[in-house]
Amino acid sequence: MAAKPKETTDPRPIRSLLRRLIQAPAMLSFLWPALLIGGGYLAWHRWGAEHVAKQYYGVDPTLIEITQPPTFVRSDIVRTVYQDTAMEGLSLMDHQATAKIASAFSTHPWIRRVVSVRKLPGGCLDVRVDYRVPVAMVRVAMRDSKTESVGFFPIDGDGVLLPPTDFSSAETSNFIHIEVPDAYPTGGAGSAFGDSRVESAAKLAALIAPFREPGRIAAIGVHGDPRQNPIPQLEITTKDNHRHFWGSAPGSEMRGESSATMKLKLLADQLTIATPEAEVATNPQPPL
Repeated sequence: MAAKPKETTDPRPIRSLLRRLIQAPAMLSFLWPALLIGGGYLAWHRWGAEHVAKQYYGVDPTLIEITQPPTFVRSDIVRTVYQDTAMEGLSLMDHQATAKIASAFSTHPWIRRVVSVRKLPGGCLDVRVDYRVPVAMVRVAMRDSKTESVGFFPIDGDGVLLPPTDFSSAETSNFIHIEVPDAYPTGGAGSAFGDSRVESAAKLAALIAPFREPGRIAAIGVHGDPRQNPIPQLEITTKDNHRHFWGSAPGSEMRGESSATMKLKLLADQLTIATPEAEVATNPQPPL
């Protein structure tokens, strides 16, 4: 009985396959390079492009250049936006990348408006923004079950709450104080304070900010009973405790009321006149 031949296993099947293809007829010798090129092309579009996009075209926070922040901005805006908006998952190859980056930066409390976002060579980004400017501190009575204290919340001219942690306790005296009974912010930094009286006072604070130092302006408060007049009527108090009635917020004047420009001129004239020492500090000045 004849012995059955032993089956042999080639330890290098791929090499043997390539050798047979090379030794194949001329037409087949053109086929195998085409298969390799086609397979490589498909593999690149399926896995390679995505891998390279994530590794080489992702957003690097160290390559983001933002408009130089003013001295009063102490927050690390780029780092905060990068972390809070999950920007690490965004690719610069995305056609909507600049729009998404602009939207991400617009969420930061210090940024009033994103002007432009530009892609630069090497994965760099240039982000141009307008910053919010603090004009006043809202003085708020903080109460708990046992004690009562005073807190200060910075706002800009639109009444938007700014990050309180960017200001020290000593710096609160550098701003006009807004004093409104029972006012308390309804949202976090970057949102409106949530009180129409405070927002009206913020508009006035922005207008008179240039006169704060020379005019010794200390505070803005609400004059009269808001139940009788739904439009907040504002009053300015100087550091020597003299009061100047202002009226409606700039841009919200009632019929027959003087314009903000006329009121501002009269206020400037009044503040340049030295107040006699003998005058009673609590007497209000004539209405503007």
